[in-house]
Amino acid sequence: MMGENKKLAILKEKLSEEQEKGHRERLRQRFLSTGTKGFLDYELLELLLTYTVIRKNCRGIAKNLLKKYGDLYTILQQSEEELQKNKYMTERTVVFLKLLSEIIENGLYKKIHNKKISITSNIKLLNYLKCSLLKRDIEVFKVLFLNTQNELMKEEELFYGTIDRSTIYIRELIKKILEYNAKSVILVHNHPAGSLKPSDSDILLTKKVKEVFESMEIRLLDHLIISEQGYFSFLEGGILWK
Repeated sequence: MMGENKKLAILKEKLSEEQEKGHRERLRQRFLSTGTKGFLDYELLELLLTYTVIRKNCRGIAKNLLKKYGDLYTILQQSEEELQKNKYMTERTVVFLKLLSEIIENGLYKKIHNKKISITSNIKLLNYLKCSLLKRDIEVFKVLFLNTQNELMKEEELFYGTIDRSTIYIRELIKKILEYNAKSVILVHNHPAGSLKPSDSDILLTKKVKEVFESMEIRLLDHLIISEQGYFSFLEGGILWK
């Protein structure tokens, strides 16, 4: 009797594996036929997971991840350590997801590098900045260095943490401007807590930078704050001209 039960269990397991294999193949053929059109988020994530999770039912894993993190974008922004906390998140799967995230970020950066940047509401720029900064759990102060044609020459993360040492920051910023021979600059930093409201330190630093830049004939095009809620522009908000 025990032998029969064992055989039955093995047969059920093989049948389940064959069904899963068929389901995975149908997902792939559907994608090759229509792209992502008609796919739900959990189906897209499920399809991705089929390439690194062997024989397991990826649908349940995908749904659990989405329930925990909310959407695909947020999942891809998680750290390696955070992803590994989840069941079935092997090193192989984590590397795959992080590699995908890096490819997306690099692709967005290439769309703006050496391209003329509009001073207001440049969608490509905002998409890149969101991808670059939203995953950070501390404040990151990024600077975009542009030439006379407003083309992005270089971008660099200069400072980390709360902006409260404006004199030091401005001195380091000027060094980089001279190094890259930049003619204009866009300041960017994130608010990990989510608020888009500029702090007193944000406003004070921006005003000091603008004052110093004017004496050097360097244009401060904007200062952007990026958060989960969207973005805030010092230019559009009128603060840059006060």
